[in-house]
Order: sequence, then C-alpha cells, then structure tokens
Amino acid sequence: MRDEVSRRGCDGIEVASAGTWAGFGHAATAEATSAVGKLGIDLSRHRSRPLDQAELRRTDLIVAMTSVHVNEVLSVAPEAASKLVLLKQLADTEVRPLPADASSQDRLRALLRARRPELRRAHDLDDPIGLPHSAYERCLSELRIGIDKLADILCG
Repeated sequence: MRDEVSRRGCDGIEVASAGTWAGFGHAATAEATSAVGKLGIDLSRHRSRPLDQAELRRTDLIVAMTSVHVNEVLSVAPEAASKLVLLKQLADTEVRPLPADASSQDRLRALLRARRPELRRAHDLDDPIGLPHSAYERCLSELRIGIDKLADILCG
C-alpha cells in the first residue's frame, strides 16, 4: 500500500503495518521478499511489530486481512469497529461516487460509510507462510486487487 500511495502521488496518507500475532523485529520471509521484489518493491528493511492499542485508537482506518484479525482487533480496541475493513471485502464495497477534487478526509468518510458485503470466508486472505512460492504469488495477487481498490478510493 505504501508503494501504491507513493506511486500515485497521494499526499496525506501514512501507511503502517502491524500484526495480531506478530513478534517484534522479524524480517519478511524470503518468499515474500522475492514475490514482492518482482514488483520492484524492496522489503529488506521491513520488520514485524505487534498491534498497539494506542495506535489502533489514533488511526483513521484499519485494514485487516482476515475475519480472525477483525475479531482480534476488536478484542483489543472495540471502539475501532467503525474504522475497520477487510482488504478483500473492498472489491465488493459500494462507495458513493466522489468528485475528482474530493479531500482525503471526504474519501475516507465515503469508504467508512460505504455499503459492504456481508462477511464470508472468501473475504479472508489466506496466509502463505510455510507454503510453496505459488501461494505467495496468489496472496500477492489478492493483495494487489484490494490495494488498488483502496488506493482508488483514497487517492482518486
């Protein structure tokens, strides 16, 4: 997402990553680094970090990868429900049309007020950890679809 926001020249969006089961300071797997590297994205400096309750409260938007993550975020910060979305759910989310000059805050509000499909297993992103490289490629493909949709909404 950080790469996509930068590529589009979209100002005012800070992208951060944290995990519900993440330890602190672990590098991305070699398979993830390789798969993402094919897109020209360097993960060599990426390090894992666990969710932080204060950060969840401060952030404007929380994008989860699975319904389990949604439940875990809500168990730590129940007040985050109104700003929590599943990445793969975005493909079927109906955001009202916005003018080209809409502000980033208007775009965010439109996303958070959008009609989302009912949660189902198909909205969960499968974790490729421990699986063959093809699972990483499949995961990356699904991530790209959600990231493109999110960037379309937030950046225009």
